[in-house]
Amino acid sequence: MGVKIREKPKGSGEWWVCIHHNGVRRSKKIGTDKKLAQDVAKKIEAKLVLGDVGIIEKESAAPILSDYGALWLEDIRSLRRKSTYERYSGILNKFIKPILGKLPITDIKKSDIKKLLVKFHGEGYSTSSINLIRDVLSGIMTHAMDEEIIDSNPVTGVIRQLKLARKKQLQIEPLTADEVDHFLSTCLERHTAHYPIFLTAFRTGLRLGELLALEWGDIDWNQKFITVRRSYKLGSISPTKTGKERRVDMSDQLAHVLKKLLTQRKMEAIQEGRGDEIIEI
Repeated sequence: MGVKIREKPKGSGEWWVCIHHNGVRRSKKIGTDKKLAQDVAKKIEAKLVLGDVGIIEKESAAPILSDYGALWLEDIRSLRRKSTYERYSGILNKFIKPILGKLPITDIKKSDIKKLLVKFHGEGYSTSSINLIRDVLSGIMTHAMDEEIIDSNPVTGVIRQLKLARKKQLQIEPLTADEVDHFLSTCLERHTAHYPIFLTAFRTGLRLGELLALEWGDIDWNQKFITVRRSYKLGSISPTKTGKERRVDMSDQLAHVLKKLLTQRKMEAIQEGRGDEIIEI
């Protein structure tokens, strides 16, 4: 038997009383008063000790995985990067819901998880995709464990038990110095407007999202370096992948090209009557 209070979702300020008695689970929303939730929990626990089980005499049906998965996504929305949240949402909708979505979360067994992962592995999906499906399922089930809806996570150990073969990674062959020079000279000749961003990419090694999120204020013209502070992905700006800033030196050539681009952007801004903070290529 157990009567506990929980904040759901975490950080929301909303308190619930959760009851687990003789295999029956019930929960009731109390509100934003934690002390009131504690008092209610004590009273319920006292009634259960005395044998008054009227409050839990009817067992609530377990939520289906589709609905509980949506609840889990909302619970983690503020804890994950937007791109991660959308990737998890896509995995849930594309791979998990069509097969397991209508099953009560309490009925899902390890064998169901194995069949799901083997199916997509057999269809040629990469090991990383299979692991991502596994991660989303595990996140949902772990959440259900925390809420005392299930007693164990059926996803635990599945990948290890299946011994899914990892595909050999493709060997990367970076461009040679001559190939880079040929690429840049061709770009300058045929696609002049794109030349600055490709030159910046080759000379600094910045990721694409970091390149797209650069601002003029990130450049130190005197000491010739760029401070990488943020990244662009899926229509929004966020901190870099590591969450840390770093400095990248500029060559004289790159500094000259970007300075020329800045002058061009300023002229465009004056003509169009606007400010222009982002390096637009």
